[in-house]
Amino acid sequence: MSAVIKRYGFAFVATLLIAAVILTIGYQLWWGASRLPVVDRAPDFTLSDMHGKRVALHDSDGKVRLVSFHYTSCPDICQATNVNLQRIQKRLKEEAILDKKALLMTITFDPKRDTEEVLQKYTDARNIQPDGWLFLRGTPEQTKQVLDGFKVLAEEQQGGLFMHSNQLFLVDGNENIRRIYKMGSEMNNDDIVDDIRNLVNDSL
Repeated sequence: MSAVIKRYGFAFVATLLIAAVILTIGYQLWWGASRLPVVDRAPDFTLSDMHGKRVALHDSDGKVRLVSFHYTSCPDICQATNVNLQRIQKRLKEEAILDKKALLMTITFDPKRDTEEVLQKYTDARNIQPDGWLFLRGTPEQTKQVLDGFKVLAEEQQGGLFMHSNQLFLVDGNENIRRIYKMGSEMNNDDIVDDIRNLVNDSL
């Protein structure tokens, strides 16, 4: 009798161990798919929107932020980026994520030319809606601090053009950078929306 008990007791323990291993692997695969690693820390900047209102990154803590850079006279990649951001904005709005849980922030490389009036004309001409999307500018000194904080390079060239990094940043509600994407036609809007959704769900 004792041999039988020992035999079945061992089988029961072995079954529990196997089940625990399977559950652990399954948990890690599922949770790991929804979690993004912390890449870096975002700088806590303070800039102004195109209506002159002060905007600090920490004002929107608790929300997921998609931070991009552009300048209005950019002839190519910035324009393609903003077209994709319009599509992302539309999808986030449809999912009731935009504004309440996530924001788009676009910062100009060129505050000397991109005045509040220029930014307003730019967004009006492209029918860019203000819902959950902030176009920001600062002084040249503030702009340099933000660029340095995100480790973004931007050099003004002749003719008012800029040679700049090809990056936009996913920032969580605690000001951690969780993912860095390429700008322009290389953007994968599905991946970006999925990542935003996952970060929003992780914070619930």
